[in-house]
Amino acid sequence: MANSVLWFQVLGRNAQGLRDFYRDVFRWKISDGDTSNGGDYGYVESGSGGIPGGIGSGSDRSLSHATFYVEVEDQLAIVAKARELGGRVINPPSELRGGKLTFGYMSDPEGHVIGLSTGLSARPDGSSSNPVLSFEIMGQDSNSLREFYKSLFGWTMNEAPFPDYWEVDPGESIRGGIGPARAAGLRSDDGFATFKVEVADPEATLARVRELGGETVMKMYAVPGTGLRVAYFTDPEGHIVGLTGGLA
Repeated sequence: MANSVLWFQVLGRNAQGLRDFYRDVFRWKISDGDTSNGGDYGYVESGSGGIPGGIGSGSDRSLSHATFYVEVEDQLAIVAKARELGGRVINPPSELRGGKLTFGYMSDPEGHVIGLSTGLSARPDGSSSNPVLSFEIMGQDSNSLREFYKSLFGWTMNEAPFPDYWEVDPGESIRGGIGPARAAGLRSDDGFATFKVEVADPEATLARVRELGGETVMKMYAVPGTGLRVAYFTDPEGHIVGLTGGLA
């Protein structure tokens, strides 16, 4: 499963508030906060075909993001390569569970933060609704981002039928995409790295997001020539997350 995306994550200031928000919006099964490592972290059960994840706050309370983790065999080698390609280390690898799991954070040349994991394994489908079925990196220069991640992880990239967007195939687990930030409804090119949640009705989900203190970033958009619908929102702490309908 080397260089596959096996985990998603939301970190912020109000761990319980974030868990309550996502539990209400998506009806996810989320555990109570685990405080054993100095944070407050709840585990999200996967849905059919999707990946599991976590929501809360870490021991480093300055970390705030919605992102995904790439499972790698050698984190030190990956971060060294990332530096060569213009990325940087955010948090160096640290061990959990007696060294059985190792986690770290890096950023790409545009500053988008992603996690690195070693020791995770694909889990059987859980029973949460609304699975996380894809990941995405949206930024200023999608071609440069494509080359960075292709060189770093060896991911297969295929040009999508819309401008400057590339479909990402890590080979196993969920797939993803790399494209321009403005295609996600952003007024600037600041961009983000995130995960996308498959829902039956993106418009109804956006309405519930707004009721709970989030905001719509991009209204539902039906991709021409496909059955796919996409949208983006921010949670109450400003993290951008995508929605898909018709991906499953």
